[in-house]
Amino acid sequence: MLKKFAFLSLFLGLCFGATPKDTIVIAVENQIERINPLFSEDHDASIGLIFSGLTRFDENMKIQPDLAKSWNISKDGLIYSFELRDDVFWHDGAKFGAKDVEFTLKAANDDKLNSPIKANFEMIKDIKVLDDTHIIITLAKPFPPFLDALSVGILPAHLLQNENLNITKFNQKPIGTGAFKFKSWKKGQYLTLEANANYHLGKVQSPKLILKHISDPNISAVELKNNSVDVALVGFEMVQSFKNDPKFSVLIEKSADYRALMYNFNNPIFKDKAVRNALDCAVDRQMIVQKLLHSLGSAAYHPLQNSWANPKNYTKTNYDPKKAEQILIQAGWQKNAKGVFEKNGDELKFDMFAMSNDPLRVALVKLLSSEFAKIGVKTQIYAKPAGSFDYSKVDSFLVGWGSPYDPDLHTYRVFESSQDKVWNFGHYSNKKVDEALQKARNTLDEKQRKAHYAEFINALQDDTPFLFLAYLDFALVYNKTIKGIKPQILGHHGVGFSWNAWQWSKVD
Repeated sequence: MLKKFAFLSLFLGLCFGATPKDTIVIAVENQIERINPLFSEDHDASIGLIFSGLTRFDENMKIQPDLAKSWNISKDGLIYSFELRDDVFWHDGAKFGAKDVEFTLKAANDDKLNSPIKANFEMIKDIKVLDDTHIIITLAKPFPPFLDALSVGILPAHLLQNENLNITKFNQKPIGTGAFKFKSWKKGQYLTLEANANYHLGKVQSPKLILKHISDPNISAVELKNNSVDVALVGFEMVQSFKNDPKFSVLIEKSADYRALMYNFNNPIFKDKAVRNALDCAVDRQMIVQKLLHSLGSAAYHPLQNSWANPKNYTKTNYDPKKAEQILIQAGWQKNAKGVFEKNGDELKFDMFAMSNDPLRVALVKLLSSEFAKIGVKTQIYAKPAGSFDYSKVDSFLVGWGSPYDPDLHTYRVFESSQDKVWNFGHYSNKKVDEALQKARNTLDEKQRKAHYAEFINALQDDTPFLFLAYLDFALVYNKTIKGIKPQILGHHGVGFSWNAWQWSKVD
């Protein structure tokens, strides 16, 4: 690895110069096809820089006003009355108002649009615009995460009300109310943004931002060393080299982001609970954390461990290969002459897919394949570029999920059976899970919600859809010339580290 790092440093050092004094260059792992909040899958940093929501999150993940100046909620949790700011302008100079909020929320609920965030707004019963700065939203059922959901970027009605949102050119040249204006976009390489001089939350400190698309965090580390990137999340194995370098600051940030192996329940093998229970025992999570994550993370057993909804008591499966084999034998599986378990003449084998541009996911499926082989389970690994295969059709997929926001926003869409055509890629269906998630999303009392999430975790662990592996900590590395960076609990793929980028500045 060190030889590879040295070679890449030399090569990239010849290709890239130092970053401009008036520009902060940020390495980002993911790049979406459409820069539009309605199509966000929580992977992309640009949306939060270009767009603003009614609400936002501070460094402690507490809800704060953004486009909304204030709000009142009825005691039954059904009526939300908002007063909007009257000093907000779109990047094209048009005035922001209540009709923009109405347009965005109706678009999110449009069945033809098939927005991945639709589940967050499907409970809206009525929207009433009183005037430019006052709007009332009525829900059919209580939905405690609603203020969290309203952090979604609001869209400009005056530009989009007659557009097909799926294919509009706006998605390639977005106009928002956020801290930075869209300037240019060279897909697969970089996105250039410039400061919004009229930003409603305060003065934007850096005149320009460049989001440089680098899928491999080890390459990001190289570019940091060569001064062609100012800020980046780096690979786990590279962290120590930056801690020892006086030119850089290293910030270790906690996250709600976990890695797991998703089972596809259209494959009969995974309908056998014994198979999933055996695989659960076959993996040494602590070894994964220590060796692959270099101790920057923790073992994962369910999707809410880093949430306020995490129950005090839940099952922690111990690494026990012998027990894994016993579980399979008791379920009627027997080893054949090749040492592979089989039943009724069919071997216990399946495919595992991972994104080839994600080194950690590739390493994880390789490790899982090795561990499964030790107990007599045969697997075939496929590492392919993101988007080049259908996650909902492969046998299993090394998935990543998690969000620091309300637990509903990253459990309902993933595990509830009605979301089969959204983010429930594994076609998982469990009545107890569905009932617990429905109760949790429609109950106002937080203690009761936590009890329902405990029910959800118990049901999920009894009939697991994923083999949970590890939660990730992220190492944010930045040149010491960059000031103003503040930590926050990060989301999927480390999204959120640029949450206050408008306050960042470059000091000579």
